[in-house]
Amino acid sequence: MAAITERLTPKSAESRRTLIAGAFVAVFVGIVIWQSWAGNPVTFDSILFWIIAGVTFGSVYAVAATGLVVTYTTSGIFNFAQGAIGMFMAYIFWWLRVDQGMQTFVALLITVFVAAPLMGAIIERVLMRRMADAPLVAQIVTTVGLMLMLMGLAARIWDPQESRRIDRFFGTSGFHIGETLMPWSRFITIVVGLALAIGLKFLLSKTRLGVAMRAVVDNRELASLNGIRPGRVSMFSWALGSSMAAVAGIFLAEELATLDVQTLTLLIIAAFAAAIIGRLKSLPMTFAGGLLIGLVFEFQQNFLNWGGRWVTAPAAIPQIMLFLALLFLPQAALHGKKAIRSVVPRIPSLRKASFGMAVLFAVVFVLGAAGIDRTDVRTLTLALVTSLAMLSMVPLTGWSKQISLAQITFAGCGAFAYLEWAHTFGSVGTLFIAAAFAVPFGIAMALPALRLQGLYLALASMAFAQMATFLFFPQPEILGFDGRPISGITIFGWHTQDPFTFLGIDFGQDVGQLFLFTFLLGVMGVAVVALHRSRFGRRLTALGDSPAACATLGVNQIVTKLAVFILSAAIAGFAGALLGILQGTATVQDFEMLNGLGWLLLLVVGGVAVVSGAVLGGLFLTSFAWIASQFPANEVLDWWQRLGPGLAGIGIGRQPSGIIPTVGQEQRDKKARKVAAQQLPPSPPTGDGGEMADAAAGAPASVPAPGA
Repeated sequence: MAAITERLTPKSAESRRTLIAGAFVAVFVGIVIWQSWAGNPVTFDSILFWIIAGVTFGSVYAVAATGLVVTYTTSGIFNFAQGAIGMFMAYIFWWLRVDQGMQTFVALLITVFVAAPLMGAIIERVLMRRMADAPLVAQIVTTVGLMLMLMGLAARIWDPQESRRIDRFFGTSGFHIGETLMPWSRFITIVVGLALAIGLKFLLSKTRLGVAMRAVVDNRELASLNGIRPGRVSMFSWALGSSMAAVAGIFLAEELATLDVQTLTLLIIAAFAAAIIGRLKSLPMTFAGGLLIGLVFEFQQNFLNWGGRWVTAPAAIPQIMLFLALLFLPQAALHGKKAIRSVVPRIPSLRKASFGMAVLFAVVFVLGAAGIDRTDVRTLTLALVTSLAMLSMVPLTGWSKQISLAQITFAGCGAFAYLEWAHTFGSVGTLFIAAAFAVPFGIAMALPALRLQGLYLALASMAFAQMATFLFFPQPEILGFDGRPISGITIFGWHTQDPFTFLGIDFGQDVGQLFLFTFLLGVMGVAVVALHRSRFGRRLTALGDSPAACATLGVNQIVTKLAVFILSAAIAGFAGALLGILQGTATVQDFEMLNGLGWLLLLVVGGVAVVSGAVLGGLFLTSFAWIASQFPANEVLDWWQRLGPGLAGIGIGRQPSGIIPTVGQEQRDKKARKVAAQQLPPSPPTGDGGEMADAAAGAPASVPAPGA
């Protein structure tokens, strides 16, 4: 009986916490509705119009989320590029239907049943098949890289400055339900969404192919022993998921009556909340989650009034629902480390780390003293500040394996703190205030990390960053819709308008800023290396390797996670203040979630667990635009600027450990082989040659046996 009570108590506590959280959310939603009620009359027709529009958009989200669930349940990889695939297919449909003049139904068939499945099959065969056993951060970076590549490719093929639209199917015709018009286009969207949900449920649960699709992700080797071809099954799953993304993208573009790369991608990303409501496995719950998102979004469109400071709040609704859905998930179980092949980076000594940073400063000093162009100076400064921002993720993601997509939000907090208090406390003091100001946001992000891990934590941080973009930064007291200017550097009472010279360096000029920022990066880098060699650094590494083992050894995971998030947010806030100083302004667009994805992506390319990986990642990320700017008329380099970051992220699938650790391991292996070859004794020669060699060496020749 006691054993039963012990098993039930945690579940009961979890249920109580869920009920309390649900009551709090319900009260909060009620207050929001009460405060923002528009006063529109609530009639049968207004309610019917809301339901029709909500179910239409909800069906689109449900289709996109269902395709996402199909690929995840059959491959184990969460496709962050689902929205970008839907966006790209919507452009393909527009090109066939409008630009090429193809009949609507034929263009739809080609897009959904030819182009989209072909893209999905190629993605699985070329990219995802080798990622099945890769670390989670490498899987996320690969799909994020694919998303950025498709966005860049679409913007390169179809000029974003041109206006494009997809007309509704059957125009404005439809039929009436009471006094409310039901357009045929919305009726088709609802029917197609429901049919796809039912068809996929039947496919996965009632057919041999569906059983094979679910068996492949459970145990690929065991499934192959039972006659299943995992490669073909996985390829079919990705082809099916891409087709559903195409349907969602086309229907969404039709409802919006416009085509825009970022808008379509982010709106389909809203379907992530529906997938989480379905726990990434239940298709009926996923469909219901999509409908819920659509109904909530259309409810505020029809009955609430958002104006003034909250005009961007409706765009945050899907992210809020995603965040809440993640918080209501059952607490994640602790697991040991997954057996994967990866390169374990060595921790350099403080002497080596200091020497490396000194070399970096010397190179920068030589370039600055050589009188390089002002634009190049600012580009190099931006690269080093970006490296400092990436450095904030080394302890968090590289050591403790807490994947965060919200670092750019912490940087934005630091930029705001600098512009707000620099005139009062001076630049040096405000840099530390900026770091401290970002800490509460790091704690807020750490709270979900106490019960979430892995993919769920990455999604929660993405939702957190999106909510900050729509709810926090646009406030007039923060950055406002038009941004705010940031003053330059003030050192010991001297402002940049009054030159401050020390050792012949004017820190009010671009070259002086370059030297100062390089010095700060060096100090931070050495401090992070020292932290890695400390007891706390070893705890973070152990937490990333095996949370279950840490719990067994008595490591306080709550304190450890809070500490690493605080540290990471402080470094990012410090870097954000420097970024604001460099740019001279701080706008909402500077700190959007999509801009921060490149930080994680290029950090993993360089080496997510090492300081040198952050430096290399910052240089790489900035180099794409710099190289293209040197040859503005070069078509190839323009393509490279748009596709380079995404391609770099895709390429990490070949070596998830990153460039720096991989190269270092190869050099160590090469040196070890060389040393081993030198220590091996030479092979003894045989026959007459051996006797001659022995004689030449002074060794006695073989003596005949007695009596021979």
